[in-house]
Amino acid sequence: MRNDHRARKQHDKRKGYGKRATSARELALSAIHQLREREAFAQDVIAKTIDTSKLSREDRAFATRLVLGVVSMRGTLDEVLDSCMDSPDDVSPAVRDALDLSVYEIIYLDKSPHAAVDQGVELVRSVAPRASGLANAVLRRVVHAKESFPFGDPRTDFAAYARLHGFPQWLAERLLKELGAQGAHDFMKASNEPAPVFVAINAAKANEDEVVSVLRDAHGEPEPVVVAGRAVAGCYRLSSGMVLLDGRVRRMLNQGLLLVSDATSQAVASLVVGEALPASFLEIGAGRATKTILDQSCAARRFGEQVPAYVTVDNHAFKTKLLERRAEQYGISVDEALTGDGCDLDAVVGDRTFEVVFIDAPCTGLGTLRRHPEIRWRLRRGTIAEQAELDRALLASAAAHVAPGGTLAYATCTITHEENADTVEKFLASEEGAAFELVPYDNPELGVTTPFFSVGLVPGGSDAHFLALMRRKA
Repeated sequence: MRNDHRARKQHDKRKGYGKRATSARELALSAIHQLREREAFAQDVIAKTIDTSKLSREDRAFATRLVLGVVSMRGTLDEVLDSCMDSPDDVSPAVRDALDLSVYEIIYLDKSPHAAVDQGVELVRSVAPRASGLANAVLRRVVHAKESFPFGDPRTDFAAYARLHGFPQWLAERLLKELGAQGAHDFMKASNEPAPVFVAINAAKANEDEVVSVLRDAHGEPEPVVVAGRAVAGCYRLSSGMVLLDGRVRRMLNQGLLLVSDATSQAVASLVVGEALPASFLEIGAGRATKTILDQSCAARRFGEQVPAYVTVDNHAFKTKLLERRAEQYGISVDEALTGDGCDLDAVVGDRTFEVVFIDAPCTGLGTLRRHPEIRWRLRRGTIAEQAELDRALLASAAAHVAPGGTLAYATCTITHEENADTVEKFLASEEGAAFELVPYDNPELGVTTPFFSVGLVPGGSDAHFLALMRRKA
């Protein structure tokens, strides 16, 4: 009996049955399953699965890269996979998840073909043992297909150009139209890079020198940040996301001393707060309180006190409750946290006016693709126009609630003209916008004045954001 058992083990080993995929890959596959089944957001799933796992830091980083890579490139990965299968529709979603992960490694990570195929087979075996033979054959075809990927000359074939960067063709064409050839290339290249890690020190609660000292001790190598020619006070770039897993840094996050936030988002908050303490402030689309915290932290740092009458509005009750919890965690003053429709502010705030009205506008989010990779494949062609129409309605609603001489701020985290400059210009040309004038942005770095604050997405930089400041004529 013992000899039979040993013989079976030797047979299984020769066949590859005794092997397993690495823990990092298995955990990445589990996260990818959840993303597909729940249509969840990648960062949320990563935070609940990979970040809390017992894997080493290096394995967690690799698993995170795999998840973000598969989500970013999903459409292209499926296209490659389908071309290498005889009956693509017969493959179960779970098996396709495992194959996509391996195709990503082969095509985009330049992993050893033998290792990638071997690990891919084991991943498939873990979800469908009978499909391991299919996986072996298909992935070997993918290795062969890589020699001709992206199946055309990217310089002349736009479909090949889109495949090379893992973008839907229609979106790549839109980016070319919006940004020009070099701009579109830089944008897509940057969108496929790991996102830099920026943090904001909460001046409402923290001592900046003490927080910076802890970040240095945690090997975060904190560096002050400049965006569009201006230093962003309290904003630091860290060496990597691994620093956030350090126990001392996690305590500061839990205590509300530190906030993870993109540098350009922090710059937007700084510009919206302005150079004089607003007597009243209305934030529309407050969401999970990130901008609320940044705004009030900026006020505390700049003026020694927070804005005294800060009111938030969001159309989701669960976000309003989360905002209240986070505001308490961060020591942020919110006079009222309201739930209601920003397009009908009269029903939410009555006839009140505010010195600053800030619309953190819903948008396509294209400036944040590194952090929210699911956007590019979930986005529809018509979504851009729909978002622009919604944002014009928000501006029209907000206009009546800006006090004479007050500021109306409109911000997005996208790059399309339709959602950004076009939306603002159409508002200013409307009946509601006739009482407003643009407040231009002075860029010290370039020595020029521009109508809007606008930061693009380039390799190594912060996210792309847009901000228009408008003053109501007295």
